[in-house]
Amino acid sequence: MTLISAHNLSKKFSTPAQELNILKDISLDIQAGEMTAMMGPSGVGKSTLLHILGTLDRPTSGELLYEGRNVLQMKDDELAAFRSSSVGFVFQFHHLLPEFDALENVMMPALIGGRDRREARDKALELIADVGLTNRANHKPGQLSGGEKQRIAIARALMLDPKVVLADEPTGNLDTKTGEEIFKLMLALNRKGITFVMVTHNESLAGSCSRIVRIRDGIIE
Repeated sequence: MTLISAHNLSKKFSTPAQELNILKDISLDIQAGEMTAMMGPSGVGKSTLLHILGTLDRPTSGELLYEGRNVLQMKDDELAAFRSSSVGFVFQFHHLLPEFDALENVMMPALIGGRDRREARDKALELIADVGLTNRANHKPGQLSGGEKQRIAIARALMLDPKVVLADEPTGNLDTKTGEEIFKLMLALNRKGITFVMVTHNESLAGSCSRIVRIRDGIIE
């Protein structure tokens, strides 16, 4: 089943001196349950495309369909609500809140969304167990290793049962061994049916994904 369908996405940035065409008529389908690696040299538009797929940014032109619905037709507040409930994000830097422990960080999307606190806590504990960090649930980010922080960030991304998890260089800030462990965790979650789209420069990791989408000069090769 096609989960995400992008049609002729373009993104332009204008300055007084020039117009930059970051993305040029990109069309791409993401199937439910896929693990897609997005690759290409730095500056070719990979992160821009990922942000548009995640509705963090709007394209200059084109359509973005989630299960057949053009989400770009939504108003900003409606789109924000859709994004919080349907898309999980994992970035190169974990962006955990330092004043809260791991459990509270994972619970945060549900609490912001007005979910019941007890239910949110139970769900967060399940997710922390899934990423192998039950014994670190009450530790604050400053007490966690880089790999542990990223595991907690992945658990947080799954808190609201998103349709897809978009990961922008999720292993880029980690040493090789830790990065491989994080990727194995993502593969294990993908085998449970979670859809991933991952921007990476790591050919070895990308080779284990369902497919590789290569971008160069704003277009898919």
